[in-house]
Amino acid sequence: MSDITISILTITIVVMLFCGSVIFKRRKETNDHSRTYLGLFQLVGAGMLATSLILSFFGKTIFNTKQLLTPSIITGGTWSISLFMLYPIMVMRAGRLKATSIITLFVPAILMTLPHLFGMEFIELYSWADFTRNLTQPDVIIRLLGILIAIVISTLLIILPYNWRHSSADFKWIIRVTLMSQGITVLYILALFTTQDIYIDLHLLWTSFTTIYFARFELTVRILPSAKSETMENNEVPIADIINRTQDLWTNIDYIMDHNQIWRNPDTTVETLSRDIGTNRIYVADSIREHTGLTFNDYMNRKRATFMADQLRQDPNQDQKSLFYDAGFRSRQTAYRNFVKFIGCSPSDFVSSL
Repeated sequence: MSDITISILTITIVVMLFCGSVIFKRRKETNDHSRTYLGLFQLVGAGMLATSLILSFFGKTIFNTKQLLTPSIITGGTWSISLFMLYPIMVMRAGRLKATSIITLFVPAILMTLPHLFGMEFIELYSWADFTRNLTQPDVIIRLLGILIAIVISTLLIILPYNWRHSSADFKWIIRVTLMSQGITVLYILALFTTQDIYIDLHLLWTSFTTIYFARFELTVRILPSAKSETMENNEVPIADIINRTQDLWTNIDYIMDHNQIWRNPDTTVETLSRDIGTNRIYVADSIREHTGLTFNDYMNRKRATFMADQLRQDPNQDQKSLFYDAGFRSRQTAYRNFVKFIGCSPSDFVSSL
């Protein structure tokens, strides 16, 4: 490894070790195992990278970066991506990740490990000529299968069913995490198919960035659902069944907002509302602006802030973080900012005024 790669590798180890330690230490603050999985991924990843770095100083290597499709890198990558995916799935499904699902997720990694355990001899590939010449060999096919598995696992989030009531993150977060994991996978594949340190460096830097991102999300952004957050699920009626085609657009919008409380869904946008009503998004936005003087987003956030204020009047001692979630926010900062904007003070000051 070059000096630059060693430096970046050291930074990545420190970042993963620090973030993993903090997250794992505060794992019990959540009502699920999401932080446990995230902390384990970061600590295990730091341990694997640290082992590789230490052995390199003694002239030994676990991950040979001068070979194409190094078997140990492929196997380690399959284990890493499987361990990583436990965290966003847990956030997305809010505690519904069962033992059988976890075992299923790790089956590909276990299968990729078996050839190593049974002493399979792997052909060393140092060029594309070596790769094409041995393309039909069983060990090369196994390696390509491992790469395919990593790609499939990294896109798993967009395949799983998503329901905002059972998730402590909105759909935008899920898409963002999917793209970030795809970035890790793409750089990982580029590093496997080349012997250039630049792709290894980019892979490590991107891993450090995602590590910091998830740590920040857990400690400063994410809010968790309360026990009452699903109470409105059985009361919600499909919009198509409750709109009245003979009424004007604003009457329908106002009724839908009050009846279904769609502002409690963090994924509700002017596009989704206009599609459900069967009209143009511009008409919906213009109607809201005409009758309230607010943009669609401000109208939704005012509904949420007013709901929070009403709930605090009824029970000033309730957990404000859970209240943020019940109101339709998935970010503490967004909830706090909009409460101040539309109520005129912070939630704490509002409670004190009561």
